[in-house]
Amino acid sequence: MGCKSASAGTSSQQSPDPQEFNCRNRRNGSSVDSAKRYRMPVNLLPAAADIPDPLPVVCFAFGDFHGMTETYVSRLFGMLSRHCPHPFRLYCYTDRPRQLPMQIEQRDCGGWSELVRDGMRPTTRKLGLFNPGYVEFDRFLYLDISLIVRRDMSDLLAQAFARAEDLVIVSHWRNEGYNSSVMRIRREGLGRVYDAFVRGEVYEQCVPGDQDFIHGAVVRHQLQRHVGHFPVDQIASFKDVVRVGRRSAAQARQVIERATIVKFHGSPKMHEAFALRYGIHLRVEEVLHGNIRPVMPLRQLRQEWLGRSPGI
Repeated sequence: MGCKSASAGTSSQQSPDPQEFNCRNRRNGSSVDSAKRYRMPVNLLPAAADIPDPLPVVCFAFGDFHGMTETYVSRLFGMLSRHCPHPFRLYCYTDRPRQLPMQIEQRDCGGWSELVRDGMRPTTRKLGLFNPGYVEFDRFLYLDISLIVRRDMSDLLAQAFARAEDLVIVSHWRNEGYNSSVMRIRREGLGRVYDAFVRGEVYEQCVPGDQDFIHGAVVRHQLQRHVGHFPVDQIASFKDVVRVGRRSAAQARQVIERATIVKFHGSPKMHEAFALRYGIHLRVEEVLHGNIRPVMPLRQLRQEWLGRSPGI
């Protein structure tokens, strides 16, 4: 399957520039060498960072999400409570009222209809974060709900809030684009991304949704100097680590050990990865690759997601 163009169905559409986004690496299997990426040492801790107090942390809850939306949001709050070293407040932008802990503030994004486009994922509404009229925070941290915060966030926050760019985002693990699971956003900085979508601009996209659109808008409007990236060892892809482990168990273990956050994109999500059936499947695969000792620490990740201490 080739890449797709996101279409607004308006006469103002522009033809996609094939140089704007190259997603061949993702589709033809010739992925970026993940092990090589993760070998790069990162010694870029900033001396100081101006982190808001309290720190606004934003997440989204769309639709049913496997029937576990409230569970995922609540567990994100639990992980932040354990690992965020600064006072924070979690804001959940949602399309419907949710049964969530009272400490989580809900914001209604059900009316962001201009961000609904045929063929685009519901997550496209995340582009509303670049509309200063929708978000009241000058600077904030965005987190997907389908990730695990596995250790203290001090280094990640220091890096994110010391940088001068309007957006700090994750470099995609398998191509030159972005992954929008973790972002530090300055509210007034990249309104042109939101405006481009509302105007009906289209770009070549591997996955028709927010993150490929952000990348396309940044390239077309030459906004690269406004965008910074998290160090590659701070946010790991669960699926990518599994792939790395097939070639190098030691390298895969190192990736997880260094990561502050592990993102579960695509399939499996956390509730699937921590089910007995998947655990047996992964363990058999690891053994068949010659790894008697487990490569992926599923038990520890599960404990972190559930908020349990080891041994429980």
